[in-house]
Parts: sequence; structure tokens; C-alpha cells
Amino acid sequence: MITQQTAVDLATVFRHVADCKTTPHLTALMAMDYDVIGNFSGNQGGKTWDFAYMYFLRTMGIHPINRLNYLARKIRCVSPSLPIAGGNDEQDNTQYLELKKMIPPELIEKDITARSQLLVVRRPDGSKTIFDFKSHSQELQVFGRIQLSSCWHDEETPQDKRDECKMRLLAEGGDELFSLTPTNALTYTYNEIWLRAEEIYRTPIIQKKFNLPERSFQNKGSGIGCVQMASDDNPTLNKETIDFLFSHITDPDELAMRRYGIFKQMTGRIHKTYDPGSCYIDFNKIFDNGIPHNWMFAIGIDYHESRIPWSIGWVACSPENEWFLFQEAHPAIDGSNAYNTYEIAKLILRKSGDYRYSVSLIDPLAAHKQPNTGTSPKDDLNRHIATIRRDEGIGNDMYFEGWDTKGKHGRNEISMRFKNSARCGKPFNNIVKENGKITRLPTLWISHDCPQFNKSILTWCYGEHVSSNVKAVNDRKQVPQQKNSHDNMVLEALGKDVRLVNSSFLINNPPRQAMGRNRSITGR
Repeated sequence: MITQQTAVDLATVFRHVADCKTTPHLTALMAMDYDVIGNFSGNQGGKTWDFAYMYFLRTMGIHPINRLNYLARKIRCVSPSLPIAGGNDEQDNTQYLELKKMIPPELIEKDITARSQLLVVRRPDGSKTIFDFKSHSQELQVFGRIQLSSCWHDEETPQDKRDECKMRLLAEGGDELFSLTPTNALTYTYNEIWLRAEEIYRTPIIQKKFNLPERSFQNKGSGIGCVQMASDDNPTLNKETIDFLFSHITDPDELAMRRYGIFKQMTGRIHKTYDPGSCYIDFNKIFDNGIPHNWMFAIGIDYHESRIPWSIGWVACSPENEWFLFQEAHPAIDGSNAYNTYEIAKLILRKSGDYRYSVSLIDPLAAHKQPNTGTSPKDDLNRHIATIRRDEGIGNDMYFEGWDTKGKHGRNEISMRFKNSARCGKPFNNIVKENGKITRLPTLWISHDCPQFNKSILTWCYGEHVSSNVKAVNDRKQVPQQKNSHDNMVLEALGKDVRLVNSSFLINNPPRQAMGRNRSITGR
């Protein structure tokens, strides 16, 4: 039943809605129906205003995604500082400032006080929405106690406090929103939100500046959506003002972060050149009839004696100097689903198909003799492969040898190939003309059939992530983490092997014996 009071409320609401300017990034945000949304922006880009407006619509029950109108009973707003009661002009808390500008005063039943950080708003249907303000510096226990409908993080909330907020969302199936500029040292928002996004929308300014697509879809089912926008996308600022605002910044990486919300060095990623938007692809769309048999094939194994599963990757090298990681396996060696060496050998042969593998590498640690048998895991693996080939005829002959452990040239080879892949945009597009000479760029592509490798490449970092308040005194260690390193070790070892680095030449100029072998494989 619509009462006179309700009609007045609705008139007030729609008057405020009509005054708001629609922008491409706001349109994209309003259409995102995800459990987690990240709004990554340059300084003064308007990201806080965007979320304040969206929460205003939810509070009034008129957000275009209807389920969000019901997730507006209790909203937690977390930021570096608490709002100051009665001190609007001196506020550091921009969440509170933007909400107060947005919400009509006549709908505010209770404002924050020195003792209570609650903003209570009357909704047109007679119910209430409570905005609960918290700061990063408060004790962990104040983040518990109550159930939440939604949680808005302005800048990155410390991990333990974010985890506590997430637990408060479970009862109502609530959502999380993150608004931040990637200028501080980040801990989890880069890896857990940006890199895991199901959808990424980029504004026209970002697209043009960095030659990126409008939308990327890469982690189906993650329930995470992200928007990337620039300071230039703020409709209240003109270009002259923005240019002046950033005129003192000369470092291009810092400018990319501060003006365009682009993640740079502070993530600590080792393979920064890897872009899953272009390098992580569906091989079924490019190999209609399978990978050609006359290419060069390789297998790499990161061996572990206990606990950690083995990491196995299969790579195909084309005559055009393009590498394709087309298959992965991670057999467990402990627990109820553990594989023994014989079973791993059979797994490798079955997954290897009828391709001939010119290069088969394994971690040299697998060459250490076992006191109970007097043989090494590498010896056992090669013996089992030979036995299974003889008795069951599975796969082709292969013999594993220890890989090179010296130097970083393998890592550099892989990063270089990822960089070229991003430049080429798609496979079989690597011809370039430089200094009047036509060459083919070496590339590396990761199949959608290798999701664990994709994740490992994205999340392998130097040292440990640090928070912004300790970064000044603790520089990041330039030592790779063990975590997420195992798949990368496989690629790095393959990247050191001179046979693979020169594979395109060897395929195109095979010795006489190889020519005969290739004819038997391809049937020519």
C-alpha cells in the first residue's frame, strides 16, 4: 500500500537519481550480478561515488538487479579511517561523505555519533538500512558479532579483517564490493580478485591507452566482476585539471597506476608479461584436427619426494617458433589417491598419445638413489616406461634426463615468449617486420586444458606480499616463493633446453634420420 509518506519518499529518491550522470563504467557496474565486484580506478576517478550511488539505489529498492535490493539490510563500510561526527568538511572517510551527499536528509533517521558509527536510513517500504562504518586500525573483534547483507571495502582491508567480514555475509548470501587505486602494496586483491575475475570491463579511455579489449571473460564461475577505469573517466573533471593533477609524475609505471588504475610492479609477479586474456586460450578452436605430428614435442616433470604432487607439462613446438602447453597432470604421491612411480609412468604414456617426444626432462633431485632400493626415481620411471611400452604398447618411447638448474635464462625465455604472445594477440600471427627484416616472434600459449599452470603462472611471486604500512621498511625480497613455483619450474627447465629453443630450425632443417622418422609419424 502506497501511503502519502511513501510517495514523498519516492519523489525525493527519483529527484536524486535524475541528478546523477550515467557513465560507461557506472553502466557496466550496474549490470554486474556477481558476489564480488572490484572497481579499480585511477586517483579521483569517481570509484567511491559509483559504489555510493549503487548502495543508494539498493537502499531505496530500485537497483536494476533486483536481488541486490534485498541485500541492503545491514551494509558494512570499511576504509582506512572512521567518519567524524559533525565534521563533514574535515572528513577523511569518503564512503561516508559520498553517502551523505547521495541520501536525502529527510530519509536519515539516525546519523553517526562519537559513540556510534551507524548511519540509519529509512527505506520507502518502511524498513531500514544500517550503514556500519569500520576502519582498518580497529581491533579484529569489532568486525564480528553481527550478520551482514553486504560489505564495501574502500582500499584494501587487512586480510584477517576481510576474512571476518566474509564470514558475516554467509547467512544472507551477501556480496563484497572493493573500490581502490592500485598504488599501495597489495596483498590479496590482485591475486584473489583481479586475476580471478570472471568478467573484466575496461572503459574506452583504458582500451585506447593500452590497446586492450573492452571486456575479458576468463574465469568462468568465479563469481567475480571487475571494472578498470581512469581518472579521466570522472565526468566532473576536465582534461586540463587531470593533466595538471598528474603533471609532477614522470615515472610511467606510477602514472599507469595513479591515473589509469593499471597494476604495475607492486604485485611482485615473476611473469608480469603473462596476460591470460591473450595467452590462455581454447586449443580446440585452433587445432581442429589435433596438433600436427611433425612438430617437436617435450615433457617436463617437477619431481617431489613426498607431500607435494608432481607437476607434469606437455609442450608442442611449431615450425614457426610458437610453443603450446597443451596438457598438464599433477599426480598425488601421498594420501588415499596417491600414485606410485609405475602408475605415474602409465599416466604419462596415456596422456602423451602417439606423439614422439624429443625432449623429456625431470628435476635432477629425482636422480638421487633411494636407500631401500638402490635405484633412483628417475631410473624407476624410465624402467617402468620401457616395460609398459613393451608389454602394453602404450605411447611412444621416451627417456627422462635431469634438467639444467643453473641460471635464469629459462625464466627469461618464458617471459619473453609471453610478452610476444600478448603482442601477437593470437597464435599463428607472429610475423613482424623490424628494421626492414621479416622475422617470427617466439611465443608461448597456454591451453584451457591446463588451468593449474595458468593459475601458477599468474600467482608466482618474489618474496612475500607486504602491506603498505611495512613496505617502506621491508623491501620485497627478490627471491621467488616456493608457493606456486612447481609448474613454473617445468616451463623454466624447458625454456633452458637448447633443442627446444632452436626447435623451429630443427623442424625445418631436420637431419636425415629425423626426416625418415617424421615420415613414419605423419604417414607421408
